[in-house]
Amino acid sequence: MSQPFISICIPAYKRITDLERLLNSIAEQTYQNFEVIITDDSPDDTVKDFVQSYNHKFSLLYFKNAEPLGTPENWNEGFRKANGKWFKLMHDDDYFANNKSLKSFVQEIEQHPSQEVFYSAFMFEDTINNYTKIIKCNIFDRLLLHLSPYHLLKRNYFGNPSCIIIKRTVPFLYDKRFKYIVDFAYYIELLLYNVKCRYIDEVLIYVGQNDSQVTHYTFKNKAVQMYENHILFEKIGSKALKNILAFDYYWRIYRNFQIQSIDEIREYYNGDIHPVLRAMIQFQKKLPKSLLTLGIFSKSCMFTCYCITRKLL
Repeated sequence: MSQPFISICIPAYKRITDLERLLNSIAEQTYQNFEVIITDDSPDDTVKDFVQSYNHKFSLLYFKNAEPLGTPENWNEGFRKANGKWFKLMHDDDYFANNKSLKSFVQEIEQHPSQEVFYSAFMFEDTINNYTKIIKCNIFDRLLLHLSPYHLLKRNYFGNPSCIIIKRTVPFLYDKRFKYIVDFAYYIELLLYNVKCRYIDEVLIYVGQNDSQVTHYTFKNKAVQMYENHILFEKIGSKALKNILAFDYYWRIYRNFQIQSIDEIREYYNGDIHPVLRAMIQFQKKLPKSLLTLGIFSKSCMFTCYCITRKLL
């Protein structure tokens, strides 16, 4: 068989109803030069038995992980198994917006052959709060990203990994140490290494949110946030703090979790704490917690701290 143009990689875990919706949206695609790779973390054969009914609809390769890999290593496993020229990760609770979604990605690839990553507008479906919203990256947002990838610390303009398609030659996998910040940390890495990314101003993906997602229960988890964001600091380096967006990001992390000492971080992270981060903690410690919750006051204090600590970088 010839090499498929696209590998649609699905990291599966038990959710048959969601997986069925995704597979049906794949079966409906007008563009057909693809394979589907399913890497299964489920504790039983429910997914294996279910996907057999799709073998006649498109090329489907199923792999049961000998041991559960978890998020995001199961995403990476799909890439390792993939044969396509482009990798299209799809979470099992996301799906294609219409039957021409895949074709739209391919048309963009053909029209812009120098690009290595494409990301699209998407429809966000919040089943927890029962609302939907179209998320786009307007021209101003794209300008900000061009000026600095650290704008992703303020807002994830790329969306989740289902919203992007990646050329096989891009030499990065998702960092398996991350759970909550795994996607935008990956995008920052792409931009820092000048991987060529292009936006598609069309809703091609429906992205779901539900209370079973890893990001849902790690959002306010102090252990996860302290560990992951200090690992991220290791990756981007102290020079990132020269950018006020990165500085403000860590200011808000410490403020939101009311970090008052290095010892509180040491409960979750054993690496070095940069002098600027140490100074940031000490600066916040001197401020009334009630006032730190006020946006204008917090921003003013953050900027003052930023100016004072620049000499430490």
